[in-house]
Amino acid sequence: MIEYLALLLAIPLGLALASVTKDEKKIYSKAPYFPILLWTLAIAAAIFFTLNKQIAITLTFIFLTTFVWNRA
Repeated sequence: MIEYLALLLAIPLGLALASVTKDEKKIYSKAPYFPILLWTLAIAAAIFFTLNKQIAITLTFIFLTTFVWNRA
């Protein structure tokens, strides 16, 4: 149960990171950074969901944080 509460912290963390790095948005939103990383994290989390739940939740947390960071 606590691991799902930790997933909820990914959204405020992503928003905080976006506000801290708003000057660099034009740099990290291009192709070599977040778009490739998001696809890799999503596929890895889906694979590890059947193998190891703790790794899958960790990858999902990183995915959510990066996704919100990129969109904000």
